[in-house]
Amino acid sequence: MNYLHKFIRGVVLPSISKRPLCCVTCKRNYSDAAESVEEKISLTTPAHVKLPPKTGKINKQKFDYFLVLDFEATCDSPKTVVPQEVIEFPVLKVNSESFETDSVFHSYVRPVVNPELTKFCTQLTGITQEVVDNQPIFEDVFEKFHTWMQEEKLLERNTKIAFVTVGDWDLKYLFPMQCKGLRLPVPDFMKSWINLKVSFAEMTTVYPRNMVTMMKYCQLEHEGRLHSGIADCKNIARVLKDLAERGLVYELNGGLVKHGY
Repeated sequence: MNYLHKFIRGVVLPSISKRPLCCVTCKRNYSDAAESVEEKISLTTPAHVKLPPKTGKINKQKFDYFLVLDFEATCDSPKTVVPQEVIEFPVLKVNSESFETDSVFHSYVRPVVNPELTKFCTQLTGITQEVVDNQPIFEDVFEKFHTWMQEEKLLERNTKIAFVTVGDWDLKYLFPMQCKGLRLPVPDFMKSWINLKVSFAEMTTVYPRNMVTMMKYCQLEHEGRLHSGIADCKNIARVLKDLAERGLVYELNGGLVKHGY
């Protein structure tokens, strides 16, 4: 592990994780914090990112399936929405041998605490009020998601799974806070994950700003609408595969800290 890897793991990531929850309740604010981190790292890294060449084969991974997840939530700017609630719940089941998507779970979610979407939220995500008004609430969607995981045999004892996100916001802040507000336990299988930004940084020594940045470094064209949860998942899966084709073996690098979850 070189100096920058130690810097990322020992300084940058703990400094973000120790921020009080009020500083990261908004995905926009959390992204801003990550961008300021990237600016600090860029002082010690080359401007040009050099990725390892593709090897023509994919190394054996430590997991059978990767579950690529990217929530969209209620939001506003410059004000914040408190609490934020999930309004799009997309997950791709990615096979670790081929890195192709075997199955998809996708549902929009009707917010309850703040049922009216802001103009900013609709402009950002493309999700309209009409879309969420006819959707199930979070508890029902999560129950359907759990059923989907069972049907896909993802919860069997011998099946190794890892959730994949870009950043920690989805599973470290938004999901646990929504579960806490509804008095729902966070399931053990969602208490650890792969933050693709960290995986990318450990491979290249450069901490990427966001998904689009990683795609540019990998020379991948962005497809679909940015901040559409399902479209973002598909693009994240493409980066996931690209890095695997360059020899990366993924490891868990994100997890819940103790906030009463």
